[in-house]
Amino acid sequence: MREGLLAGKVGFVSGAARGIGLAVAERFVEEGGSVAIGDVLIAEAERKASLLGGQGQAVAVEVDVTDELALAGAVEATVQAFGRVDCVVANAGVLALKHAVDLGTDEWKRVVDINLTGSFLTCRAFAERLLHQNEGGSIILTSSLFGLRGGVENSAYSASKFGMIGLMQSLAAELAPHRITVNAVCPGQIQTEMMDKLLHDRSVLTGRTEDEIRASLESRVAMGRLGTMREVADVYVFLASDLSRYVTGQSIVVDGGWQVG
Repeated sequence: MREGLLAGKVGFVSGAARGIGLAVAERFVEEGGSVAIGDVLIAEAERKASLLGGQGQAVAVEVDVTDELALAGAVEATVQAFGRVDCVVANAGVLALKHAVDLGTDEWKRVVDINLTGSFLTCRAFAERLLHQNEGGSIILTSSLFGLRGGVENSAYSASKFGMIGLMQSLAAELAPHRITVNAVCPGQIQTEMMDKLLHDRSVLTGRTEDEIRASLESRVAMGRLGTMREVADVYVFLASDLSRYVTGQSIVVDGGWQVG
């Protein structure tokens, strides 16, 4: 039986009570690592950590990624639980599906505050710990296919995800001398709770059924289907493992061929 790719490594994942973040946490444990599941939904995070505890090591950490003090506490809680941290995944994110002319300023700020500023604060807090440890490490940001191209009804989300790519590239350049890699994963159309919300919201906006919208999305993917969260999470495992030790500053698209279909 092979040793897990993340054996002995400790990760922190924000927004990990659900969705891609939870899939990443599950894969960390499957690959022999330990993980702190960070989320504002602490009761749900605790349930998921308890389930993962049967397979390996997992703890739940209550954290609002827009709160600097809460993030400092998340670093401390992770280190207190596992003694160190090797990888941070800045994954917490929200979506506001509206045409730009209909998007309120408060809605814009919420998306940018959580997705972009939250990622910056998360990376900064954990990068300080990685630098203190002086043993290298990895930082992974969850951007999006729409962090590389704009899209209808996606102005705030796209802007925040574009910003995360710039943040990632800057951090990669700054932290490379310290053997800390920084990359972004850019999922395409993936079956998540956020996708369910997108289908509902777009149905309300357009008058089309959710099944019609799903079929339209799938028709644009070269592989002909939405991706699974596990398929995306596997990329995070690679980026958190020693297999990617010479990969930094990259935006890795996981879209089933959306861009070429």
